[in-house]
Amino acid sequence: MLKPMTVIYLHAPVAEDAPTLQTIEYGLSDAFLSVCRELFSFGEPLDYPTLRLITVPTPKAMDALLFGVVNERHFLSDSAKNCCLFLMDDEVQADSGDGGGRLVPLDEHRLDGLSLQQWFKTYFPAIPKVVLTHPGHKRATIPARRWVQKEFAVFAHPEKYHERIEHLFRSFWMPRFWSALKQYVHNKAGTNWHTPGHNGGNAFEYSPFLHGFHDSFGSMIFRTDLSVSVESLGDLSTPEGHTPLTEAQKLASEIFGTAQSYFVTNGTSTSNKAMLMTLLRPGETVLLDRNCHKSVHHAVVMAGAVPRYLPARYNPRLGVWGPVALEDLRAEVARPCPPEAKPKLLVLTTCTYEGVLYPVWEISRICESAGMLFYADEAWAPYLNFHPFYTAEMGGQPLRYNAVNELCGAHFAVQSTHKALAAFSQASMIHVSTRFKQLLEEDGNPKFRWLRKRFVLHGRGSFEKFSHDLHEVLRYWHSTSPHYPMLATLDIAGVQMRLEGLKLVEERLHWVAAFKKRVADVCGLPESDCFVDLDAITGDGPGWEAQGYLHDPLKMILSFKNAKVCTAFKKLLLKGHIQWEKSTPVTILFLVTAGTVEEHFEYLYRVCRLMKDAIGRPEVELDAEDLRRAVVGQPVVLPRDAALCDGELVALESCEGRICSQLLVPYPPGIPVFIPGLAITKAMIRLIQSVIATDGVDAVHGLFVRGKKVFVEVLNREEEHRVQWLI
Repeated sequence: MLKPMTVIYLHAPVAEDAPTLQTIEYGLSDAFLSVCRELFSFGEPLDYPTLRLITVPTPKAMDALLFGVVNERHFLSDSAKNCCLFLMDDEVQADSGDGGGRLVPLDEHRLDGLSLQQWFKTYFPAIPKVVLTHPGHKRATIPARRWVQKEFAVFAHPEKYHERIEHLFRSFWMPRFWSALKQYVHNKAGTNWHTPGHNGGNAFEYSPFLHGFHDSFGSMIFRTDLSVSVESLGDLSTPEGHTPLTEAQKLASEIFGTAQSYFVTNGTSTSNKAMLMTLLRPGETVLLDRNCHKSVHHAVVMAGAVPRYLPARYNPRLGVWGPVALEDLRAEVARPCPPEAKPKLLVLTTCTYEGVLYPVWEISRICESAGMLFYADEAWAPYLNFHPFYTAEMGGQPLRYNAVNELCGAHFAVQSTHKALAAFSQASMIHVSTRFKQLLEEDGNPKFRWLRKRFVLHGRGSFEKFSHDLHEVLRYWHSTSPHYPMLATLDIAGVQMRLEGLKLVEERLHWVAAFKKRVADVCGLPESDCFVDLDAITGDGPGWEAQGYLHDPLKMILSFKNAKVCTAFKKLLLKGHIQWEKSTPVTILFLVTAGTVEEHFEYLYRVCRLMKDAIGRPEVELDAEDLRRAVVGQPVVLPRDAALCDGELVALESCEGRICSQLLVPYPPGIPVFIPGLAITKAMIRLIQSVIATDGVDAVHGLFVRGKKVFVEVLNREEEHRVQWLI
């Protein structure tokens, strides 16, 4: 039995209104149940009413209901975590200190020093808000998106306006593309004379050998694997049309709070390449974390840009990479350089693989003061927009950690929807912020004159021109035969998070907290000794937490006393059929996602209990001197020139001093060591050799191996004289 969802109603009480409230609750429930059965085909029984209406008289009462007495905006009440809709009368009672209970227009109320609009934008941005208008009241001014106005009579007389309420609910929660795809398959599809070749699954179903393959997947996965020949559904290559696919992307934009969102079926790797090729021009400088994903390094090569690597901070005790420090970023931004060499873009990964979230508001401020765009690789955290846990109080002002938000953050973010939400592998999204649109079309900041010139139309900066250019570059990368089931999961992943994201994230935050306490108790140690937190990752240095850095609890990292017991722990995990995400010699990372269930923690706890003596702070630091020395270099040749050269293969041990023309990425530690355009040093060679000696040649991506001989590709001597050097 599923629990009812919650509707919070900020209601101006009137005499004898209880029957009306019950009528509203039942009317909303009937419409909700009808729409859910239509859209989601669920057969789970529900308590009635399916939507539980909870009324609050004032904004402060609403705040207390949602967050409870243990405030701090981290955890929610049971009523809040099941909330899927806010209703508000256009005039509600002022809090006792603000006017003694008199009715005040909605847009005049303040809560925690913020307007109600800002308050909702901070803590509950994705949940729909409906303002109920009453005759004779002043019409409230509301945002254009995520808010709607409806007459009170529509909800007070649901038997009369049932279809209007259903239509409203569909606008909030209908997966546009998935609904159209399902409709086509069930009602319109017939004899197929188009790709793909399995023809709706016939090639599998009617084969005596492959029939089991068909049965294992189920027929729908094959029937929905259609071709762009079905023009009515839409095509990523033709985004200008009004199709279910374009409508689905518009809905994603509304849910994630962006100026525009794009579906990508080749993963965030493709998103990074398309975005950097759109934003950068050959020879322009880009700042990036040396520990960024290898696709960003690929994108720099393809854009012909000049990378400037920010200092990488390695933690030798844990074997993990920390975030870039604000002081290092400020120093790099302030570094004197010719005007043509000033960076146009900053690329950072937030959250990092180990779960460190950056203070995106401060980084945005630093970037804009320098006339530089801020691009966030948010591959590992697509859920940050959907829970108030991911806010910070800085200087008395609440700010959000999700990179693209309507308060203050990055200008762009790319997300691997598949990594943590309900989407198929490779399903990714690109998000463009409303702030970028403002910079391009409205803000006259002279430091961004280059941006307005880059995407100019009729003499002015144009968001339409930017969108056109991005679509053109995406055509380089998108397959002309996209996987429709994958696109459908992108559609429904966002809808699910709008509908039940609060609950999904809230439950998992509690599960993690309870699990950490159980493990710490059974080990007889503080939680900070058993699990890696922000302090453990960042170590000594600037006041990370005070500056706004945060560790995401949903990146749960167990810590071990030494490499031997960590290896033994992993063997026990495998014996119990438990697979982790990533490990270092003394840590294991477990991802908590939308699909994690509470029983998973119980299975993991059993292993922890069996090997409780293995868990704890690492006893010794790993040898990291070669590693530190190996990642300090800057390119001496334009990476594109180096990567596209003919080159020559040279034995690894003999390549010192040569110019690298390829990526070598060892796992561990997972950071690119050889990057096109870098001069190869002894430390770089020794690091690769140490990984080969420990984990074999397969642990280094990019090596050329023949027999027992290991080669790398470098510029040949003629090319060294021909290419343009950066120094």
